[in-house]
Amino acid sequence: MNTTAEAKQGGLKRLNDAVLVPGDIVLTTTTAAISKIIRVATHSDISHAMVYVEDRSVIDATGEGVHARNTQRLFFKEECSVHVLRLQAGISDTQLAAIRTYIRGHIGTQYSAKEAMLTVLGGTREWSKKQFCSRLVAQAFSSAGIQLVSDPNFCSPVDLKSSPLLVSVPSATVMVMADEAASWEGREDVPQRMRDATNAVLGGAREKNPDIQTFDDLHHHLVSHPEHDDDFCRLLETSDYLSIWKIELDKNPWQYDLALMSAASGHQIEEYCWSVLENEEGGPNRYFANRGGYMLFSRQYDIRFFRVMLALYEHLAALHRQRVDVATKWLEENGCLARQASSHFTPHTIEWFAALEQWDPPKAMMARMAIELAGRPDVCSICGDDPACDYCLEEECRPAGGVDTLRLCDDCVQIRRMSGELFIPL
Repeated sequence: MNTTAEAKQGGLKRLNDAVLVPGDIVLTTTTAAISKIIRVATHSDISHAMVYVEDRSVIDATGEGVHARNTQRLFFKEECSVHVLRLQAGISDTQLAAIRTYIRGHIGTQYSAKEAMLTVLGGTREWSKKQFCSRLVAQAFSSAGIQLVSDPNFCSPVDLKSSPLLVSVPSATVMVMADEAASWEGREDVPQRMRDATNAVLGGAREKNPDIQTFDDLHHHLVSHPEHDDDFCRLLETSDYLSIWKIELDKNPWQYDLALMSAASGHQIEEYCWSVLENEEGGPNRYFANRGGYMLFSRQYDIRFFRVMLALYEHLAALHRQRVDVATKWLEENGCLARQASSHFTPHTIEWFAALEQWDPPKAMMARMAIELAGRPDVCSICGDDPACDYCLEEECRPAGGVDTLRLCDDCVQIRRMSGELFIPL
């Protein structure tokens, strides 16, 4: 992978986002010495693996650890091999969601150069929680029930390339033009800022417990050692982890404002809007899922770290919902998309519970308990009483994402309205 300055000199290429889809596996190499060693040892033309998780974004394991990268900034020398592989049988939404959940759950995990080299050169088969590129990819697919290789814990990029389950994707790269490379000159690399902040938080946490690899590990440590709460909150603040979102907002305010987007005409706006909507089809949004997780932690434990993270993901979920709404309205107003009718999840359906368990796990558990105690689903989501009717929140009270409907008895409707939640019949 190469710099913007090298790209301006010509002879570089990047991934062709127009043909890639989430779940694709990207195999690459560089001219670095370590890459050459891996290629020679494996008799292959590639030395690195990553997963395309969404439009213009890959996740891989490098010396920085497990992190996301912007594909528009990844440049490869023309002579370096780049292969994109895809499941021959296709990938289901459930499988893709599992792969994304696994790989995103390992963000920040440290890199194990030793285990990567043992995979190539041979040696002990005891493995740690640390990661290297091909292990991360193979384990992510294994978590979705897809066995790309015989041993997901110890495999090389060439093992992935040789998997009979994968087929090659043609036209996977495009040349990088000088003006394209120049357009990135001096622009803030937000993913790099996020990588640095994540490593600062987890690196500081490892000073308390070297076994911490992921945020999930950090959470379990805090539950057992609440005395470290202030220290970990301080890591969030000093690393800028809580404020990096402001960079993107300041850089691209048009993504969140329909008037600004309408003033910036061009087919690139339409392309952007479609990519936003297409990414929504890939399963539960990570901001909503993280918000739900931190809400559950906050209800269970009196730990400030969880409350701080809940507030962060509340805000990120709201910003994301705003981006989606603005993109949808632009497409509607420009005749690219039929106007979308308002839709609401019907309370106590499978779809309703699936969405609510992502957005507000405690409320989902409460509703399941009410139904279980009553022995039927036509009761109040909150108290289990009947009669109960279906309601939705008025538009100005609706959350940034997730579920805005409940099945409520008359008493619970009044109680909710008194607390500021204005429900109207669905």
